[in-house]
Amino acid sequence: MSVLFNVNGRDVHADALDPELSLADYLRNSLGLRGTKLACEEGVCGSCTVVLGEWDERENRAHYSSVNACLVPAFQVHGKFVITVEGIGSADKLHPIQERLVKGHGVQCGFCSPGFVMSAYALLRNNPTPTIDEITRAVRSNLCRCTGYRPILESLYSFSDACCGGGATNGKCCRDKPNSVYEEKLATFADSPKYDPTQELIFPPSLRAIEPNDSVEVLKGSRVDVHIPKSLKQLEEVLDENQGVKVVSSGLITRMITASKATTSEKWVSTRHIPEFSRITKEGAILRIGSSVSIEKFVEAIICHCHENVRSQIEKFFHQFSSAQVANFATWTGSIVMAARSRVAVNDLLILFETLNWKLTVLLKNGERRVVTIAEWFESELLDRVVIDALIDTTENRRVFFYKIGESATNDSTIFNFAAALSPNRINIGVGGRPVRLEPLEEHLEICRDPESMLNYCGQCLKVDDGAKKRLMKAVVSKFWEFLEETEPIEESNFSYLQFYKPKNANCVGRPLANHYGERAITGETVYVNDIKTYDALYIGVVLSTHAHAEILSIDPSEALKLDGVEGFFSVKDVPGLNVPGLDATNVVFPDDTPIFADGKVESIGQIIGAIAASDQRLARRAAKLVKVDYKPLKALIDFKEAREANSLHGKVQNYGKPLDEINAALDSCEHVVDGEISIGGQDHLYMEPQSSLVIPGEDNEFVVHCSTQGTGFTQVMMAKALNIPAHKIIVKTKRLGGGFGGKVNVATWLATICAIAARRLKKPVFGCYTRNEDLLITGKRHAVYAKYRVGFESSGKVKALHYEAYLNGGWSKDHTEGVTMVLGLTSSDVYDYEMYRLDGYPVKTNTNSNTAMRGYGIPQQKLMNEEVMRRIAFIVGKKAEDVKELNFLHEGGFNFCGQQIRDDALIECWRACKQLSDFEKREKLVDEFNKSSKLAKRGLAISTVRFGLPHPGPSHGSASVLINIDGSVQLTIGGTEMGQGLNTKMMQVCAEALNRPIDEIAIIDTSTDKLVNAPETGGSQNADVHGLAVKACCDRLLQGLKSILEKNDGDWHKAVIEAYGKVVPLQCTEYGHVKRAEFGVKPHETPYTTTGACAVEVEIDCLTGLNKLRRVDIVMDVGESLNPAIDIGQIEGAFMQAYGLVTSERITFDAAGKLEQASLGKYKVPRADQVPPVFNVKLLGVEKHKNTQVYSSKGIGEPPLIMSAGAIHSALMKSIESQRAQNGIGGFAASVSPLHAQQIVDLCNA
Repeated sequence: MSVLFNVNGRDVHADALDPELSLADYLRNSLGLRGTKLACEEGVCGSCTVVLGEWDERENRAHYSSVNACLVPAFQVHGKFVITVEGIGSADKLHPIQERLVKGHGVQCGFCSPGFVMSAYALLRNNPTPTIDEITRAVRSNLCRCTGYRPILESLYSFSDACCGGGATNGKCCRDKPNSVYEEKLATFADSPKYDPTQELIFPPSLRAIEPNDSVEVLKGSRVDVHIPKSLKQLEEVLDENQGVKVVSSGLITRMITASKATTSEKWVSTRHIPEFSRITKEGAILRIGSSVSIEKFVEAIICHCHENVRSQIEKFFHQFSSAQVANFATWTGSIVMAARSRVAVNDLLILFETLNWKLTVLLKNGERRVVTIAEWFESELLDRVVIDALIDTTENRRVFFYKIGESATNDSTIFNFAAALSPNRINIGVGGRPVRLEPLEEHLEICRDPESMLNYCGQCLKVDDGAKKRLMKAVVSKFWEFLEETEPIEESNFSYLQFYKPKNANCVGRPLANHYGERAITGETVYVNDIKTYDALYIGVVLSTHAHAEILSIDPSEALKLDGVEGFFSVKDVPGLNVPGLDATNVVFPDDTPIFADGKVESIGQIIGAIAASDQRLARRAAKLVKVDYKPLKALIDFKEAREANSLHGKVQNYGKPLDEINAALDSCEHVVDGEISIGGQDHLYMEPQSSLVIPGEDNEFVVHCSTQGTGFTQVMMAKALNIPAHKIIVKTKRLGGGFGGKVNVATWLATICAIAARRLKKPVFGCYTRNEDLLITGKRHAVYAKYRVGFESSGKVKALHYEAYLNGGWSKDHTEGVTMVLGLTSSDVYDYEMYRLDGYPVKTNTNSNTAMRGYGIPQQKLMNEEVMRRIAFIVGKKAEDVKELNFLHEGGFNFCGQQIRDDALIECWRACKQLSDFEKREKLVDEFNKSSKLAKRGLAISTVRFGLPHPGPSHGSASVLINIDGSVQLTIGGTEMGQGLNTKMMQVCAEALNRPIDEIAIIDTSTDKLVNAPETGGSQNADVHGLAVKACCDRLLQGLKSILEKNDGDWHKAVIEAYGKVVPLQCTEYGHVKRAEFGVKPHETPYTTTGACAVEVEIDCLTGLNKLRRVDIVMDVGESLNPAIDIGQIEGAFMQAYGLVTSERITFDAAGKLEQASLGKYKVPRADQVPPVFNVKLLGVEKHKNTQVYSSKGIGEPPLIMSAGAIHSALMKSIESQRAQNGIGGFAASVSPLHAQQIVDLCNA
């Protein structure tokens, strides 16, 4: 069978497509369209979004929809128009969507950018003048971990008539303000190119001219054959002739499940090409919707044809939660069939069918049709029969109510739902499988006087013993009561985003320039490791441990090696050098006992045992599952508490501060002494680009390594030790990362090493790229912390003595655990002046993920510890937490408990400015008034701070090389890695400023060990400092040599360069960035300056469901004279949303066997675009103090905003919880727990 479709205006005839092949794989690997990114391969992140166009003969026009190309089987796009990001614009000619996203600073790492573009493109193709809400819905299924979404949303909102970019305000910007010290906008869009639908690619006439083939067609794959009938009769014949055949409508879930199997031989039958199955018809009052119709079109048909009472509720029900990309391709039938067969899944369509008595037409074995209700469908043997269509009575005009609850407020799978149709009453609740009908409630609804009486009737037919489900039942019944009483809250959709910064009159530094590769990223032209094309490459599939702790008795790869295309298996026996290179003396970071391959035993589920090399990535992954490993289980320490009690440690206990006897004596003398504890969960980095490496072998044991690493120098040295060759044989290159956040140092290095071991033996290039599931299982997280404290204080709230015992969950190997423990200890007094202080740090070993560096490196955890202490003191002395914080601030010029003097600090200025910007005191009163009047929702308002010393004590290894070409253009390379934080753009600005050249003449090239060696890992927020100093030193040195020649040529740069070349004056230079502490009176263990900030957050919680939302955020930070305000504000906003996930939705838990329970992106809940606060203000204060220790008077950014944001969000949530506890008559202090997910919030509100 030949599959015919069109991609970006080019007809494609694909013969012999494997049914298991996804559209994304075909686009990337067969057509070379690498702008379609793969970040999760489960349809959750949106990075692979493309647009499908389909011709509607009845309407005589095309419909366009966004879909997840990673889920769509390639064979299912027959006859469709596929549009990818490459098809709508290029860096030379941007599409209006792309232009606005670049202009609006909506690009950071850039990996997710093409997906956002295509989601927005699908919307505009169908609706050129969307509303703000429609834009938000269109992109909320796209994840971004860098930007915090605000710049993306604001750029896209400009297409709405409600915004200036869309035509409002008569061509003026809605945020134009009178001149002041501060600008209030990073970008405006009034002069941006308008969207013109007439300029888009037309639907290809060739697709409309495809001659239909009326016969059954068959696609044969390596493991799966798919039959494609074109009529109902043909379908019956295929079903009769093929026992055990799987019926697929969209094929999304079936393909994904099949792909996860190591071995299989299956037959599918696709119903998508049977006309009757794709029709939507109305016969009198009955609306028929074919079984191959997508969920989105199903809902659209209901909205179009049904009564207002029904359609308004259904529209709200689905638009609030569903993923556009999935709903656009997945069929309604697939949804209900999968849920019905699982018997545990909660399904939104099923409850609608049950409540509104919609019916199904099913095909019987004898070819007859039967119309059945959902109840009849469940109670018979019809679940395995083909569904033809749905029958919906459009005269249904009863008042209806639908409600669902997920773990997150929006865009989440359902865990509980409820539906009611009134007069006559029909009420159902969904707890898994078939919805349960609540007949007692139906009969007695009119006499119910409150939610409690309604709950009693529910309990008569539904026994719920689980506490969480009882909570959810109470929540949905209470929401139903609000509906009956017509007291449902009105949702607001207004937004206000402001960014304040001081404009700077400079050649380049200080200007809010866009990301230097933004135009390439937004068009899909940027190349990440997994996008590199190379000849005859092999692919790695990793064999992972399925036990948390066990001896390895045997490893048998024989079944895997039998598969055609598999070229080798590799394990610890194949490591030429050190299997644990992190313990070698050349590792100057922290000793790391992580082995590349398990050696005799495994210590965690997800530990790498071996690797398969094969000709195809899908084959390599499938073959890896065939490797048989026999284990002898050993005692595993999964539970953090159990590991603490067993004194299972990585190294020694670390002690900081005063001796224990002095602390105890001080505590004994205090007016008040209390002790407590706090539990803080971990967090995954969730960078959008998975760990990736490409190793190309050369002659004489040489290797070129393209690796998604934050430390090219570290990767080079560790690989050399593992391969037992000198480091100069290995060149490690990194162009950019699709996000890092600390997670791409050690793990990236071990993946590159595995690829190199295979490449060395097989003499071929070897790719390695983890699936998201593998990445989540293998890569460590932010360290979970359990802390105990004992604090002594005066009645004023002034702390006199404080002792912490902090236990960090390090996981199964050391990785960065000892370093994170050290940093947590050294910074643990936070921003406070504690007279007597001590922290004991315990790096705990467990048989779970080996935790690693993550943005903040232990400091966010100590921030939450200190927030707890301040809140506890305030509770006891009867003061506001903010007043207690202010009383205990350590001021500029003072010394912290480590003896480090606080220099160049603007903490107090940020605190005061944030209170003013947020109108804190006035809004505090408004929050109190709201909480007094609201019974089921509570608000909290809190402010927190950060003080972050930079550059860090110890040697600075910033490095740079500047080369001036004979035509005057400049090449720049630095030792740091660009990973979305804007480092490369800032360094280009520094170089342009120092040389006094236009930035267009500066090009920054790969970070590479053949240009700069021994470069440190990129992180710690100091990279613009140390590498900026190096760049400036290079430029200063070059200008010294050029000075006289420039003067002679009247400043003509190009003439001077040519003359300098002729005179053999050096036109290239390499320098280190060295912080000369002694020159400024700064001691070796001190930092020259601090980055400071304050963050005010207002939240609201639903006390029934535990769901929360951000209402307003105001952030003030001092970053000196910003090198680039757009980059710095972007870092602040992105850090804020990452902090929001840290303290709310991002859970890391393990089952009893030690398996990560969030080992897929669908289960790991990161914040989405529709969770951005509607009011989001950021201000760069620009305090002018000591300027000699920084690059152009700037300060570092990156981690500080996450730290203060975590503290402010968590404290605001705890305040809202405290208000509900008070209403419920619960006395006593509520100890902090993080993250505050929905269940946790409800538990704290009620106990």
